[in-house]
Amino acid sequence: MTYATLDEFALSLKHEDVPPQGRKLAVDAITDCVACILAGFNTALAKPLLAVVGGPGETGGAALIGTKRTSSLHDAALYHGSLGHALDYDDGSHPAYAHPSTVLVPALLAAASEAKPSGSEFVTAYVVGLEVLGRLGRALNLQHYKNGWHATSTFGSIASAVAVGRLLRLSAGQMRMAVGIAASASSGLRVNFGTMTKPLHAGYAARNGVLAALLAREGFTASTEALSHRVGFARVFNATGGIREAELGTWGETLEIVTDFGVALKLFPSCAATHPAIEAALILRRRLIDPVREIARVRVGACEISQEPLIYRQPRTGLEGKFSMYYCVSAALIDGNVRLSTFTDQAVLRDEVKDLISKTTMEVDDRVRDDKEFAAVVAIETVDGRRFEQTVHLAPGKPARWFTPEQMIDKFMDCHRASGLTLDAPTLFSRLQSLDEAPSVEPILKLLAG
Repeated sequence: MTYATLDEFALSLKHEDVPPQGRKLAVDAITDCVACILAGFNTALAKPLLAVVGGPGETGGAALIGTKRTSSLHDAALYHGSLGHALDYDDGSHPAYAHPSTVLVPALLAAASEAKPSGSEFVTAYVVGLEVLGRLGRALNLQHYKNGWHATSTFGSIASAVAVGRLLRLSAGQMRMAVGIAASASSGLRVNFGTMTKPLHAGYAARNGVLAALLAREGFTASTEALSHRVGFARVFNATGGIREAELGTWGETLEIVTDFGVALKLFPSCAATHPAIEAALILRRRLIDPVREIARVRVGACEISQEPLIYRQPRTGLEGKFSMYYCVSAALIDGNVRLSTFTDQAVLRDEVKDLISKTTMEVDDRVRDDKEFAAVVAIETVDGRRFEQTVHLAPGKPARWFTPEQMIDKFMDCHRASGLTLDAPTLFSRLQSLDEAPSVEPILKLLAG
């Protein structure tokens, strides 16, 4: 079923309108995001966030995971959204070129503290938010991304406002106001990739959405043409063009949750643009006995769009390493894996890594130049003259290469271990996986509160 307006779609979509496979993908994405939030609790950005979010002794509102504190709904969304993206381990969405769940799930968890939804209502609201994020991407990308905007924050602010508005059961008029309010709050600059501010973008978007929906519910006003006006969202952010307005004219036609790239989980905790190359490097490593001594040269042939986010050659910190193709491929070849421990400050500064980076080149390869899924061709030459090459077109975690149940639970438990928290992780995982049949989200909120 298709809808002419965003508010009609957001408020009218029914449980049965979303195919079972789509609902299962949504449940897995929500589960995976909670894992990433847990892992983010033990990162450097958590402490400064806690110093300014909420207040000691504050009651009511939403619980802050890993603490004995609560905060306002929008502050909780800011906190958990930032944690969820802190390790760049959270899922992605194309053509939005954004991280959907770390915006939508924290916003919906915060709103659920007040809305008291069923699990099915929570999942449907997530699907609605993902649709908004994806449609904005289809309408404005890749130009929007190339202009320097971080779509996780720009698109995410509007998507989370609509998702939360759905969960809070706003009227159609209130939903239009929420979109307008969120549109004015949208921002996020890609220049901040590799710093704490990149994950803060996800927190901003989650907060913006919650705040916009709450303000709209209280009668706050905004333009009803925030997306389409000549000085509205689309034309201001895409000043140089590349706008496909027809994408914003009908809603729900083919839900993003069931498209080939609407949501994709991450097997590696780094920028998605590195993932096919990492997998290619891991495959090539099996041909070697001692990569450190055997490798003479490495060439990474990449697609053109991957040059945008991968802005570091020799990273100085673990965060920068997540946006360095040179480092990610070198670490894969040296260590035989890429995991959370790959991205410590100490790991990126190892002498053997620096040496292999110096032997590595990265360039656009005509065979994958126009690929939008970051396809990569990795070749290695050994000191004794052997040459091996491996192409990977599609990273693990895409719908066509979705996680197995074993990969789902392994990542969840690994993230819980990394958090340092002592939650009942097996029960939490089980409840999240059965979310769509749950009569209430409350048991999950209690588990997360510890």
